[in-house]
Amino acid sequence: MRAQAEDRGVIESGFKRAEDGWHIVKFAEGIDYLKSKKADTEEEIISLNKQGDKNWKIPLVVEDEDDESNEVPVDVIVAENKKGEQVVTNFLGATGLFAKFAKAFPGDVSVFSDPVMAKLKTNLPGQFMRIKTKQNEYKNKKGETQVAVNVIGFGKMSDTVEKLEADLFPVKEGKADKKGKDAGKVAADKKPDDDFL
Repeated sequence: MRAQAEDRGVIESGFKRAEDGWHIVKFAEGIDYLKSKKADTEEEIISLNKQGDKNWKIPLVVEDEDDESNEVPVDVIVAENKKGEQVVTNFLGATGLFAKFAKAFPGDVSVFSDPVMAKLKTNLPGQFMRIKTKQNEYKNKKGETQVAVNVIGFGKMSDTVEKLEADLFPVKEGKADKKGKDAGKVAADKKPDDDFL
């Protein structure tokens, strides 16, 4: 046999979740309505949020060999409403595609309209951007603890992580940063001599 047998070992199986932090991601094929199965049949139905809006799934995958989350999928779910429309439009902006879409679809055209989504499904896959993820625990309907990976920030590939972090998640004076460092510290006085005039 080609492989040699071991009588004990560790196996990485199941699916991995993206670690907390910034990642380079690529949009993947398969942008479509989020679907679920009916409880009593195998029939798939389009998932709706509590307000009755259709949900869309936008698949991403971490694409960075130096990232321990490399090749880990991350799905973004957006509802077909004003907030969801802004998220999708922002993704077009972060990937540099917005100007092309605005030119192709002038006027008051929803990003969720059939022609826009058809173009989006063929143009967004393969595009890159940066995202920041955070894992959150929640209880499912059965009371079991589950972990969700939420996208909490995004930016263009040309943005550095340091710039994105400073612009999107600034440390407030007197507050701890995300890891508890600098708790209670006040930012240095920029002109200390002015206090003594």
